[in-house]
Amino acid sequence: MKTNPTLVENRQELRKQMETYRSLPEYVLDGIGALLTRSKLPQNASAQENEGFPSYWVNGILLTVFTVLLGLGISVLLRESLRADEIVFISWASAMGALSLIANKVNVRAFLNTFYGPLLDRVERSKDLTDLGNWLSRNFKITFPLFFGLLFGPVLGFALYNGWRFGHENSPFHVGSFIAVTFSCMEAMWVGYYLYPFYLMFPPQLHRYHFDLYAPDPSSSEVVGRLSRLLSFILYVTMGFIIQLMIGLGFFNVLSERTLVPGFLLTLLVVSPMVIMYAAGQYHLSEMITRAKWKMLNEVQEKIEKLYGGEEIPDKDALERLSKLMDYHDRIQSTPNSALNFRASLNFLNSLLLPILAFVFANLDKVLDVIRNFAGNR
Repeated sequence: MKTNPTLVENRQELRKQMETYRSLPEYVLDGIGALLTRSKLPQNASAQENEGFPSYWVNGILLTVFTVLLGLGISVLLRESLRADEIVFISWASAMGALSLIANKVNVRAFLNTFYGPLLDRVERSKDLTDLGNWLSRNFKITFPLFFGLLFGPVLGFALYNGWRFGHENSPFHVGSFIAVTFSCMEAMWVGYYLYPFYLMFPPQLHRYHFDLYAPDPSSSEVVGRLSRLLSFILYVTMGFIIQLMIGLGFFNVLSERTLVPGFLLTLLVVSPMVIMYAAGQYHLSEMITRAKWKMLNEVQEKIEKLYGGEEIPDKDALERLSKLMDYHDRIQSTPNSALNFRASLNFLNSLLLPILAFVFANLDKVLDVIRNFAGNR
């Protein structure tokens, strides 16, 4: 009769599976490196650069150059005359597409490396490891993100390219430029797909997993600290990309006075998933902490009740034990129920304001025009 795999065996098996996982944006970036070195993709994407594989920054730069040359080559074949400012724009769009892939790779690696390390050793139940493995297996399939990018990439590309054209005296439509911008937007949509499973859907799963937390103060546990840092890291990387995107859209006059409100709404639409992800993650971390606290508090309360129920008048030793247990109970109860503190909360609020401020400063003249028009109409 077969026995169930032990907890240690499940951890080892899950670690082997995690070494093979890549998101679709990683396949694109690492594929450039494989072509450059004329080799196969390394099995472990987290350790590939230690083995001499090209950096994802190098691969991103090469992908940017390829995208720009693709657009220019098509324009040359079609005898389209591109102005210098249009070439600069498609170069920026190509760079932002590659940068979105880099941001995805950094975030996905941070996610996998966080769970690959000590966190797996802290999981207490085999069924939690199985559930996590099944979730990872489902969400690292490339079919859905591929079709998501192919479907919505051209739509975003058309909107972005036309936004630039309208901001430049209705510049002529050039197929080469449109294809370069569309390819970059497809890359961004591939990345955007992973917002849903990794940033929005995974945090609610955290409270279902049972981790071995530090009983006297669960909020100080290594598990809580690593998960909290992971959420913050993903937020900061994504916000950094959004800030550069907003500055670029303003610099290239994609966001004109006519598109200022839609651009602002787009900013909020992009920022909102990050806010939800961070807030949901912190909430479910708080649930983990609270569950561990009550587990310990219930054990202490049970010991206190036994001492109270043992004798009508407890002796001196029993009273001393009761006093120590009650002090211990109060100390556990007074520990934080969240991984957040005032400084972390302030940093989070600052990170939310940065994209909005970048949008306003990049489009300051347009914002002032809107304010003047609004004041003049009153």
